[in-house]
Amino acid sequence: MGELFNWIGELVRWLFQTKARPVASFTVRDQGTRKLPCIRIKNSSEYDIEIKQVCVKPEVYFLTEDMEARTLIEGATGQRPTFMLRPQQEKELYIVPFYKDGIAPDGKDQKVTFRISWRKCNVTWLPQIPAYVRATTSTIRKYR
Repeated sequence: MGELFNWIGELVRWLFQTKARPVASFTVRDQGTRKLPCIRIKNSSEYDIEIKQVCVKPEVYFLTEDMEARTLIEGATGQRPTFMLRPQQEKELYIVPFYKDGIAPDGKDQKVTFRISWRKCNVTWLPQIPAYVRATTSTIRKYR
């Protein structure tokens, strides 16, 4: 029975290793004279990873890889970025508000959760625990 608990402990430790998971954080990117809020995702593992989907709840924002008109339109229509990251590579996704009738719904202060779904490219069958970034709309607005 003791061996079973040791085995389960090792399995849990292996699944939750921080160096084998992507690291996500809220950051700000300077672009000329303006600052843009972003979510930075870094692959801290030894293997390539695929970022399958990045969801925002509640849907007051969407994420985009750049500020080009095409990607902004794709993001506003609900397409979510997917991409691969090599070991130690990182990528920043811009946080852009949805607009409804010309008004951004992030005016009311509320909590926002960014959920990053991913998979290791060396074991694609194994489900992975998503990475999360939590912020408030007031914090994000401050850097817009």
